[in-house]
Amino acid sequence: MLTENFKIVPCGVDVDINSAADNKADSINMAKYHKCTFIIQYEDMGTADHIVKVFSGATDAALDSAVTFNYAFGSAAQGSANCDVLTAWASSAALTVAHGTYDNFMLIVEVDAAAMDTANGEEWLTLDFNDPGNATGRAIVFAVLQPRYSGNLSPSALV
Repeated sequence: MLTENFKIVPCGVDVDINSAADNKADSINMAKYHKCTFIIQYEDMGTADHIVKVFSGATDAALDSAVTFNYAFGSAAQGSANCDVLTAWASSAALTVAHGTYDNFMLIVEVDAAAMDTANGEEWLTLDFNDPGNATGRAIVFAVLQPRYSGNLSPSALV
């Protein structure tokens, strides 16, 4: 079963991209996980671009160290043919998402726990939608985690 091999975490319900300069999804404690894949569904983006960043932190919601991540967009807006076909993978530490291009698109962000600053006790992973000014839109975010030890009753990754 999928849920015995991966942990699925709803971590961003209706994230409002323009509510603050940094609009964070819930932080994930990666102490028991190898990899995190964020599945992001955008809706109603307009006005201006925003920047997607990923941070490791020593505490929940801390944005201590920027993390370089891999990403790919869906090939079309949700509900269209090929919306589930990913573009070529690329990497970034600060991905600019163009509002006029990616409205209602899916974005996949993958982060390997080895990229986090664990040497400084940073076990928390936070996805941030940074609004440099006037961005609008919303995002729904799920994280799919690859656990170090699989099982059907894995503990919460949000505490």
